[in-house]
Amino acid sequence: MLSLIIILSIFVAVAVGYKLKLNVGVISIALSYIFGVFCLGMKPGAIIALWPTGLFFFIMMSSFFYGLAVTNGTLGLLSEHAIYTFRNHPWFLPVVMWLASFGISGLGAGGTTTFAFMPAIVLSMADMINMNKIIAAVIIVGGGVAGGYTPISNCTATVISCLNISGYTEAQIAEIVPKVCFNNILAQVLIFILVYIVCKGWKVKTPENLQKPSAFSIKQKKTLWIIAIGLAIMSLFPLMATLMPNIEWIKFVRKSLNPALLFTVLLVIGLAFKLGDQKEAIRFIPFNLILMICGTGMLVSVAKKAGAINQLVEILGNNLSPFAARLIVSLVAGSMSLVSSTLGVVAPALIPIVSGLSGSTGVSVVTLVSAIMIGGHFAGVSPFSTGGAMTLAGERDEAKANKLLISLIIFAVCSILFASFLTVTGVI
Repeated sequence: MLSLIIILSIFVAVAVGYKLKLNVGVISIALSYIFGVFCLGMKPGAIIALWPTGLFFFIMMSSFFYGLAVTNGTLGLLSEHAIYTFRNHPWFLPVVMWLASFGISGLGAGGTTTFAFMPAIVLSMADMINMNKIIAAVIIVGGGVAGGYTPISNCTATVISCLNISGYTEAQIAEIVPKVCFNNILAQVLIFILVYIVCKGWKVKTPENLQKPSAFSIKQKKTLWIIAIGLAIMSLFPLMATLMPNIEWIKFVRKSLNPALLFTVLLVIGLAFKLGDQKEAIRFIPFNLILMICGTGMLVSVAKKAGAINQLVEILGNNLSPFAARLIVSLVAGSMSLVSSTLGVVAPALIPIVSGLSGSTGVSVVTLVSAIMIGGHFAGVSPFSTGGAMTLAGERDEAKANKLLISLIIFAVCSILFASFLTVTGVI
Protein backbone atom coordinates (compact mmCIF):
# COMPACT_ATOMS: atom_id res chain seq x y z
CA MET A 1 0.00 0.00 0.00
CA LEU A 2 2.82 2.40 0.90
CA SER A 3 4.57 1.83 -2.44
CA LEU A 4 1.33 2.70 -4.25
CA ILE A 5 0.99 5.91 -2.21
CA ILE A 6 4.58 6.88 -3.04
CA ILE A 7 4.04 6.24 -6.75
CA LEU A 8 0.88 8.35 -6.68
CA SER A 9 2.81 11.08 -4.87
CA ILE A 10 5.07 11.38 -7.94
CA PHE A 11 2.10 12.49 -10.01
CA VAL A 12 0.86 14.70 -7.15
CA ALA A 13 4.28 16.39 -7.07
CA VAL A 14 4.07 17.03 -10.82
CA ALA A 15 0.54 18.43 -10.54
CA VAL A 16 1.37 20.67 -7.54
CA GLY A 17 4.58 21.90 -9.14
CA TYR A 18 2.82 22.70 -12.40
CA LYS A 19 -0.06 24.46 -10.65
CA LEU A 20 2.06 26.53 -8.22
CA LYS A 21 4.94 27.03 -10.68
CA LEU A 22 7.36 25.27 -8.30
CA ASN A 23 10.21 23.02 -9.39
CA VAL A 24 8.82 19.48 -9.31
CA GLY A 25 12.25 18.15 -8.36
CA VAL A 26 12.36 20.13 -5.12
CA ILE A 27 8.90 18.83 -4.13
CA SER A 28 10.01 15.30 -5.00
CA ILE A 29 13.15 15.57 -2.86
CA ALA A 30 11.06 16.76 0.09
CA LEU A 31 8.64 13.84 -0.36
CA SER A 32 11.60 11.45 -0.70
CA TYR A 33 12.86 12.61 2.69
CA ILE A 34 9.43 12.31 4.35
CA PHE A 35 8.56 8.89 2.91
CA GLY A 36 12.07 7.46 3.04
CA VAL A 37 13.10 8.45 6.54
CA PHE A 38 9.80 8.58 8.42
CA CYS A 39 7.91 5.78 6.67
CA LEU A 40 10.61 3.37 5.45
CA GLY A 41 13.19 3.99 8.18
CA MET A 42 15.97 5.00 5.79
CA LYS A 43 18.84 7.14 6.99
CA PRO A 44 18.99 10.75 5.73
CA GLY A 45 22.33 10.04 4.06
CA ALA A 46 20.73 7.18 2.14
CA ILE A 47 18.14 9.60 0.76
CA ILE A 48 20.86 11.93 -0.51
CA ALA A 49 22.63 8.94 -2.07
CA LEU A 50 19.55 8.32 -4.22
CA TRP A 51 20.41 11.39 -6.32
CA PRO A 52 20.94 9.84 -9.80
CA THR A 53 24.55 10.86 -10.30
CA GLY A 54 24.90 9.08 -13.63
CA LEU A 55 21.88 10.79 -15.17
CA PHE A 56 22.92 14.15 -13.69
CA PHE A 57 26.40 13.82 -15.20
CA PHE A 58 24.95 12.61 -18.50
CA ILE A 59 22.65 15.61 -18.95
CA MET A 60 25.19 18.13 -17.65
CA MET A 61 28.08 17.08 -19.91
CA SER A 62 26.02 16.58 -23.06
CA SER A 63 24.37 19.99 -22.52
CA PHE A 64 27.75 21.63 -21.84
CA PHE A 65 29.21 20.14 -25.02
CA TYR A 66 26.23 21.07 -27.18
CA GLY A 67 26.38 24.52 -25.60
CA LEU A 68 29.45 25.11 -27.76
CA ALA A 69 27.65 23.87 -30.87
CA VAL A 70 24.65 26.11 -30.14
CA THR A 71 26.45 29.29 -29.12
CA ASN A 72 28.78 29.21 -32.13
CA GLY A 73 25.77 28.69 -34.44
CA THR A 74 26.62 25.19 -35.65
CA LEU A 75 23.40 23.42 -34.66
CA GLY A 76 21.20 26.23 -35.90
CA LEU A 77 22.96 26.32 -39.25
CA LEU A 78 22.91 22.51 -39.49
CA SER A 79 19.13 22.61 -38.98
CA GLU A 80 18.80 25.33 -41.61
CA HIS A 81 20.73 23.23 -44.14
CA ALA A 82 18.56 20.17 -43.42
CA ILE A 83 15.37 22.21 -43.72
CA TYR A 84 16.57 23.86 -46.93
CA THR A 85 17.41 20.46 -48.43
CA PHE A 86 13.83 19.27 -47.86
CA ARG A 87 12.22 22.68 -48.38
CA ASN A 88 9.89 21.31 -51.05
CA HIS A 89 8.98 18.24 -48.96
CA PRO A 90 9.04 19.41 -45.30
CA TRP A 91 6.64 16.61 -44.31
CA PHE A 92 9.54 14.18 -44.86
CA LEU A 93 11.83 15.82 -42.27
CA PRO A 94 10.38 13.94 -39.25
CA VAL A 95 10.84 10.67 -41.16
CA VAL A 96 14.46 11.51 -41.96
CA MET A 97 15.17 12.36 -38.32
CA TRP A 98 13.57 9.10 -37.13
CA LEU A 99 15.70 7.14 -39.59
CA ALA A 100 18.79 8.99 -38.36
CA SER A 101 18.03 7.93 -34.76
CA PHE A 102 17.40 4.38 -35.95
CA GLY A 103 20.68 4.34 -37.87
CA ILE A 104 22.83 5.66 -35.02
CA SER A 105 21.37 3.12 -32.60
CA GLY A 106 21.25 0.29 -35.11
CA LEU A 107 24.96 0.48 -35.90
CA GLY A 108 25.55 -0.86 -32.40
CA ALA A 109 25.68 2.39 -30.44
CA GLY A 110 22.29 1.68 -28.87
CA GLY A 111 19.62 3.96 -27.48
CA THR A 112 21.78 5.67 -24.87
CA THR A 113 24.09 7.16 -27.48
CA THR A 114 21.10 8.24 -29.55
CA PHE A 115 19.54 9.90 -26.50
CA ALA A 116 22.82 11.75 -25.95
CA PHE A 117 23.43 13.09 -29.46
CA MET A 118 19.97 13.55 -30.99
CA PRO A 119 17.81 15.71 -28.63
CA ALA A 120 19.65 18.99 -29.19
CA ILE A 121 19.58 18.51 -32.96
CA VAL A 122 15.97 17.29 -33.21
CA LEU A 123 14.49 19.90 -30.85
CA SER A 124 16.42 22.69 -32.56
CA MET A 125 14.92 21.65 -35.87
CA ALA A 126 11.46 21.17 -34.31
CA ASP A 127 11.30 24.82 -33.28
CA MET A 128 12.26 25.96 -36.77
CA ILE A 129 9.63 23.89 -38.60
CA ASN A 130 6.92 24.16 -35.90
CA MET A 131 6.93 20.41 -35.22
CA ASN A 132 5.05 19.03 -32.21
CA LYS A 133 7.51 18.05 -29.44
CA ILE A 134 5.75 14.71 -28.95
CA ILE A 135 6.83 13.81 -32.50
CA ALA A 136 10.34 14.86 -31.49
CA ALA A 137 10.18 12.53 -28.47
CA VAL A 138 9.13 9.59 -30.65
CA ILE A 139 11.92 10.40 -33.12
CA ILE A 140 14.54 10.40 -30.37
CA VAL A 141 13.29 7.58 -28.14
CA GLY A 142 11.35 5.44 -30.60
CA GLY A 143 13.98 5.63 -33.33
CA GLY A 144 16.73 4.87 -30.82
CA VAL A 145 14.85 1.90 -29.36
CA ALA A 146 13.95 0.48 -32.78
CA GLY A 147 17.60 0.65 -33.82
CA GLY A 148 18.46 -1.24 -30.66
CA TYR A 149 16.84 -4.33 -32.18
CA THR A 150 19.26 -4.80 -35.04
CA PRO A 151 21.37 -7.98 -34.59
CA ILE A 152 24.38 -5.99 -33.35
CA SER A 153 22.69 -3.57 -30.93
CA ASN A 154 21.98 -3.58 -27.20
CA CYS A 155 18.26 -4.41 -26.99
CA THR A 156 18.78 -7.61 -28.96
CA ALA A 157 21.72 -8.55 -26.74
CA THR A 158 19.60 -7.98 -23.60
CA VAL A 159 16.78 -10.23 -24.82
CA ILE A 160 19.26 -12.97 -25.74
CA SER A 161 20.93 -12.72 -22.33
CA CYS A 162 17.62 -12.87 -20.43
CA LEU A 163 16.40 -15.86 -22.44
CA ASN A 164 19.73 -17.61 -21.92
CA ILE A 165 19.55 -17.07 -18.14
CA SER A 166 15.95 -18.32 -18.19
CA GLY A 167 17.13 -21.69 -19.51
CA TYR A 168 16.24 -21.54 -23.20
CA THR A 169 18.50 -23.44 -25.57
CA GLU A 170 20.51 -21.78 -28.34
CA ALA A 171 18.14 -23.25 -30.93
CA GLN A 172 15.10 -21.87 -29.12
CA ILE A 173 16.74 -18.46 -28.72
CA ALA A 174 17.66 -18.41 -32.41
CA GLU A 175 13.99 -18.98 -33.24
CA ILE A 176 12.51 -16.53 -30.70
CA VAL A 177 14.81 -13.51 -30.93
CA PRO A 178 14.37 -12.51 -34.62
CA LYS A 179 10.58 -12.53 -34.16
CA VAL A 180 10.81 -10.45 -30.96
CA CYS A 181 13.11 -7.97 -32.72
CA PHE A 182 10.76 -7.69 -35.69
CA ASN A 183 7.78 -7.10 -33.37
CA ASN A 184 9.61 -4.35 -31.49
CA ILE A 185 10.73 -2.54 -34.65
CA LEU A 186 7.21 -2.87 -36.07
CA ALA A 187 5.68 -1.47 -32.86
CA GLN A 188 8.00 1.56 -32.90
CA VAL A 189 7.21 2.20 -36.57
CA LEU A 190 3.48 1.96 -35.85
CA ILE A 191 3.57 4.40 -32.93
CA PHE A 192 5.64 6.83 -35.02
CA ILE A 193 3.05 6.66 -37.81
CA LEU A 194 0.21 7.09 -35.30
CA VAL A 195 1.83 10.09 -33.60
CA TYR A 196 2.80 11.58 -36.96
CA ILE A 197 -0.85 11.46 -38.02
CA VAL A 198 -2.42 12.56 -34.70
CA CYS A 199 0.08 15.41 -34.21
CA LYS A 200 -0.18 16.40 -37.90
CA GLY A 201 3.46 15.90 -38.72
CA TRP A 202 2.75 16.50 -42.39
CA LYS A 203 1.82 20.11 -41.57
CA VAL A 204 5.32 21.13 -40.52
CA LYS A 205 6.40 24.19 -42.44
CA THR A 206 9.64 25.64 -43.63
CA PRO A 207 10.23 29.20 -42.38
CA GLU A 208 8.76 31.96 -44.54
CA ASN A 209 11.14 33.66 -46.98
CA LEU A 210 13.59 30.79 -46.52
CA GLN A 211 16.93 31.63 -48.11
CA LYS A 212 19.80 29.32 -48.90
CA PRO A 213 21.83 29.02 -45.66
CA SER A 214 25.32 30.40 -45.54
CA ALA A 215 28.31 28.07 -45.66
CA PHE A 216 29.72 26.71 -42.41
CA SER A 217 32.56 28.75 -40.96
CA ILE A 218 35.88 27.11 -40.08
CA LYS A 219 34.85 26.93 -36.41
CA GLN A 220 31.52 25.39 -37.31
CA LYS A 221 33.14 22.82 -39.61
CA LYS A 222 35.49 21.82 -36.80
CA THR A 223 32.51 21.52 -34.44
CA LEU A 224 30.73 19.24 -36.93
CA TRP A 225 33.85 17.10 -37.24
CA ILE A 226 34.06 16.71 -33.47
CA ILE A 227 30.38 15.66 -33.29
CA ALA A 228 30.91 13.23 -36.19
CA ILE A 229 34.01 11.76 -34.55
CA GLY A 230 32.10 11.26 -31.29
CA LEU A 231 29.27 9.50 -33.11
CA ALA A 232 31.75 7.38 -35.07
CA ILE A 233 33.55 6.25 -31.92
CA MET A 234 30.29 5.31 -30.18
CA SER A 235 28.98 3.51 -33.28
CA LEU A 236 31.98 1.81 -34.87
CA PHE A 237 33.52 0.10 -31.84
CA PRO A 238 30.32 -1.80 -30.94
CA LEU A 239 30.09 -2.83 -34.60
CA MET A 240 33.75 -3.89 -34.68
CA ALA A 241 33.35 -5.81 -31.42
CA THR A 242 30.49 -7.77 -32.97
CA LEU A 243 32.31 -8.50 -36.22
CA MET A 244 35.68 -9.20 -34.56
CA PRO A 245 34.82 -10.61 -31.11
CA ASN A 246 38.26 -12.13 -30.48
CA ILE A 247 40.31 -8.93 -30.70
CA GLU A 248 40.93 -7.95 -27.10
CA TRP A 249 41.77 -4.27 -27.53
CA ILE A 250 38.53 -3.68 -29.45
CA LYS A 251 36.55 -5.42 -26.71
CA PHE A 252 38.34 -3.31 -24.10
CA VAL A 253 37.55 -0.05 -25.88
CA ARG A 254 33.93 -1.14 -26.41
CA LYS A 255 33.46 -1.82 -22.70
CA SER A 256 35.20 1.43 -21.78
CA LEU A 257 32.99 3.69 -23.88
CA ASN A 258 30.62 6.01 -22.03
CA PRO A 259 28.75 8.83 -23.84
CA ALA A 260 28.86 11.25 -20.90
CA LEU A 261 32.61 10.81 -20.37
CA LEU A 262 33.24 10.96 -24.10
CA PHE A 263 31.47 14.32 -24.14
CA THR A 264 34.04 15.63 -21.65
CA VAL A 265 36.86 14.67 -24.03
CA LEU A 266 35.06 16.24 -27.01
CA LEU A 267 34.36 19.33 -24.90
CA VAL A 268 38.02 19.76 -23.97
CA ILE A 269 38.99 19.45 -27.64
CA GLY A 270 36.37 22.03 -28.61
CA LEU A 271 37.51 24.47 -25.93
CA ALA A 272 41.16 23.91 -26.80
CA PHE A 273 40.42 24.87 -30.41
CA LYS A 274 38.43 27.88 -29.13
CA LEU A 275 35.30 26.77 -30.96
CA GLY A 276 33.05 28.58 -28.51
CA ASP A 277 32.86 30.62 -25.33
CA GLN A 278 33.13 28.46 -22.21
CA LYS A 279 31.01 30.78 -20.04
CA GLU A 280 28.25 30.92 -22.63
CA ALA A 281 28.32 27.13 -23.05
CA ILE A 282 28.01 26.60 -19.28
CA ARG A 283 24.90 28.77 -19.26
CA PHE A 284 23.43 26.27 -21.72
CA ILE A 285 23.32 23.58 -18.98
CA PRO A 286 19.63 23.37 -17.90
CA PHE A 287 20.14 23.19 -14.13
CA ASN A 288 16.45 23.84 -13.49
CA LEU A 289 15.53 20.80 -15.58
CA ILE A 290 18.32 18.73 -14.05
CA LEU A 291 16.88 19.47 -10.60
CA MET A 292 13.42 18.54 -11.86
CA ILE A 293 14.49 15.26 -13.46
CA CYS A 294 16.96 14.09 -10.81
CA GLY A 295 14.77 15.17 -7.88
CA THR A 296 11.87 13.19 -9.31
CA GLY A 297 14.27 10.29 -9.84
CA MET A 298 14.96 10.26 -6.10
CA LEU A 299 11.25 9.85 -5.33
CA VAL A 300 11.04 7.06 -7.91
CA SER A 301 13.93 5.31 -6.15
CA VAL A 302 12.14 5.60 -2.80
CA ALA A 303 9.08 3.95 -4.40
CA LYS A 304 11.31 1.11 -5.60
CA LYS A 305 12.73 0.77 -2.07
CA ALA A 306 9.16 0.44 -0.82
CA GLY A 307 8.70 -2.62 -3.06
CA ALA A 308 6.83 -1.14 -6.05
CA ILE A 309 8.67 -3.34 -8.55
CA ASN A 310 8.12 -6.56 -6.57
CA GLN A 311 4.42 -5.86 -6.23
CA LEU A 312 4.05 -5.36 -9.97
CA VAL A 313 5.86 -8.65 -10.66
CA GLU A 314 3.60 -10.45 -8.18
CA ILE A 315 0.56 -9.42 -10.23
CA LEU A 316 1.73 -11.80 -12.94
CA GLY A 317 1.94 -14.65 -10.44
CA ASN A 318 -1.86 -15.02 -10.41
CA ASN A 319 -3.72 -17.40 -12.70
CA LEU A 320 -4.41 -15.53 -15.93
CA SER A 321 -6.48 -16.25 -19.02
CA PRO A 322 -4.79 -15.91 -22.42
CA PHE A 323 -6.50 -12.55 -22.93
CA ALA A 324 -5.52 -11.32 -19.45
CA ALA A 325 -1.94 -12.53 -19.95
CA ARG A 326 -1.56 -10.51 -23.15
CA LEU A 327 -3.13 -7.44 -21.57
CA ILE A 328 -1.54 -7.47 -18.12
CA VAL A 329 2.00 -8.38 -19.20
CA SER A 330 2.35 -5.26 -21.33
CA LEU A 331 0.62 -3.08 -18.71
CA VAL A 332 2.86 -4.35 -15.91
CA ALA A 333 6.00 -4.00 -18.04
CA GLY A 334 5.02 -0.46 -18.96
CA SER A 335 4.16 0.46 -15.38
CA MET A 336 7.49 -0.93 -14.17
CA SER A 337 9.35 0.97 -16.87
CA LEU A 338 7.79 4.24 -15.73
CA VAL A 339 9.92 3.94 -12.59
CA SER A 340 12.82 1.75 -13.78
CA SER A 341 14.95 0.72 -16.75
CA THR A 342 13.47 -1.57 -19.39
CA LEU A 343 16.79 -3.25 -20.20
CA GLY A 344 18.22 -3.13 -16.68
CA VAL A 345 15.17 -4.06 -14.57
CA VAL A 346 12.00 -4.91 -16.50
CA ALA A 347 13.45 -7.49 -18.91
CA PRO A 348 15.55 -9.37 -16.28
CA ALA A 349 12.59 -9.38 -13.86
CA LEU A 350 9.81 -10.49 -16.22
CA ILE A 351 11.36 -12.61 -18.98
CA PRO A 352 12.28 -15.44 -16.55
CA ILE A 353 8.57 -15.97 -15.70
CA VAL A 354 7.54 -16.14 -19.37
CA SER A 355 8.07 -19.89 -19.70
CA GLY A 356 5.65 -20.76 -16.90
CA LEU A 357 3.16 -18.11 -17.99
CA SER A 358 3.24 -19.37 -21.57
CA GLY A 359 2.67 -22.93 -20.38
CA SER A 360 -0.31 -22.02 -18.20
CA THR A 361 -2.01 -19.66 -20.66
CA GLY A 362 -1.05 -21.03 -24.06
CA VAL A 363 0.21 -17.62 -25.22
CA SER A 364 3.44 -17.97 -27.19
CA VAL A 365 6.80 -17.04 -25.69
CA VAL A 366 7.40 -14.67 -28.61
CA THR A 367 4.19 -12.78 -27.86
CA LEU A 368 4.88 -12.50 -24.12
CA VAL A 369 8.52 -11.41 -24.52
CA SER A 370 7.49 -8.92 -27.21
CA ALA A 371 4.75 -7.56 -24.94
CA ILE A 372 7.25 -7.11 -22.11
CA MET A 373 9.79 -5.26 -24.23
CA ILE A 374 7.30 -3.14 -26.17
CA GLY A 375 5.35 -2.17 -23.06
CA GLY A 376 8.60 -1.26 -21.31
CA HIS A 377 10.06 0.69 -24.23
CA PHE A 378 6.84 2.61 -24.92
CA ALA A 379 7.08 4.00 -21.38
CA GLY A 380 10.59 5.21 -22.21
CA VAL A 381 9.27 8.60 -23.31
CA SER A 382 8.42 9.28 -19.66
CA PRO A 383 10.57 12.06 -18.16
CA PHE A 384 11.47 9.56 -15.42
CA SER A 385 13.32 7.42 -18.01
CA THR A 386 16.65 8.23 -19.67
CA GLY A 387 15.21 8.81 -23.16
CA GLY A 388 12.39 11.03 -21.94
CA ALA A 389 14.68 12.87 -19.53
CA MET A 390 17.23 13.63 -22.26
CA THR A 391 14.44 14.77 -24.58
CA LEU A 392 13.12 17.07 -21.86
CA ALA A 393 16.62 18.40 -21.19
CA GLY A 394 16.89 19.32 -24.86
CA GLU A 395 14.07 21.87 -24.43
CA ARG A 396 15.74 25.15 -23.39
CA ASP A 397 12.62 27.24 -22.82
CA GLU A 398 11.52 26.73 -19.20
CA ALA A 399 7.83 27.39 -19.83
CA LYS A 400 7.81 24.99 -22.80
CA ALA A 401 9.74 22.42 -20.75
CA ASN A 402 7.11 22.45 -18.01
CA LYS A 403 4.37 21.83 -20.58
CA LEU A 404 6.47 19.14 -22.25
CA LEU A 405 6.92 17.41 -18.87
CA ILE A 406 3.16 16.95 -18.54
CA SER A 407 2.82 15.97 -22.19
CA LEU A 408 5.48 13.27 -21.89
CA ILE A 409 3.84 11.76 -18.80
CA ILE A 410 0.43 11.64 -20.50
CA PHE A 411 1.96 10.30 -23.70
CA ALA A 412 3.86 7.58 -21.80
CA VAL A 413 0.62 6.35 -20.23
CA CYS A 414 -1.18 6.42 -23.58
CA SER A 415 1.74 4.57 -25.19
CA ILE A 416 1.51 1.78 -22.60
CA LEU A 417 -2.20 1.40 -23.41
CA PHE A 418 -1.32 1.29 -27.12
CA ALA A 419 1.22 -1.46 -26.41
CA SER A 420 -1.53 -3.49 -24.70
CA PHE A 421 -3.82 -2.89 -27.68
CA LEU A 422 -1.17 -4.22 -30.08
CA THR A 423 -0.73 -7.30 -27.90
CA VAL A 424 -4.41 -8.05 -27.30
CA THR A 425 -5.38 -7.63 -30.95
CA GLY A 426 -2.61 -9.97 -32.09
CA VAL A 427 -0.64 -7.37 -34.07
CA ILE A 428 2.42 -8.66 -32.17
